[in-house]
Amino acid sequence: MCPTGASYKRAEDGIVLVDEDKCIGCKLCSWACPYGAREYSEVEGVMKKCTLCVDRIYNQSIPEVSRQPACVQACPTRARHFGDLGDPTSAVSLLVAERGGVDLMPSLGYAPVNKYLPQRARRAAEGDVPADPMPAVARDAALDPAQLNPLLRWLDRALSR
Repeated sequence: MCPTGASYKRAEDGIVLVDEDKCIGCKLCSWACPYGAREYSEVEGVMKKCTLCVDRIYNQSIPEVSRQPACVQACPTRARHFGDLGDPTSAVSLLVAERGGVDLMPSLGYAPVNKYLPQRARRAAEGDVPADPMPAVARDAALDPAQLNPLLRWLDRALSR
């Protein structure tokens, strides 16, 4: 895929990285990547991609609980999880088994090191009040919600929660 060998998959953990010193910016890897995970940096003239914060997850000088990619730590809904899928007793392996995690595009046979969990069913708590079908913006402005821009309707519903 990469004519210079700049893009490689680490044998020890399966993380795909780009060696920016070897990258010539030909963009061949971005054309070949079925996941759309590559971006070209116009400033640096090289390809970029997520590294899973490899510098953090193996850093012995930070507490083990903090050895997670930044996206996992920063996710406000806790929708991202990280761990060793090679260890069937790890918390993330148990979560994937319980929820039926799947590979993205398994038909390609690439065996990615990450899994995708199906969406959880929403549960209504006791005492929940059904949502007001009319968004607050429309109600306040005495407008018909159907007349609002679809993006504004969605934004209003999201912010009214």
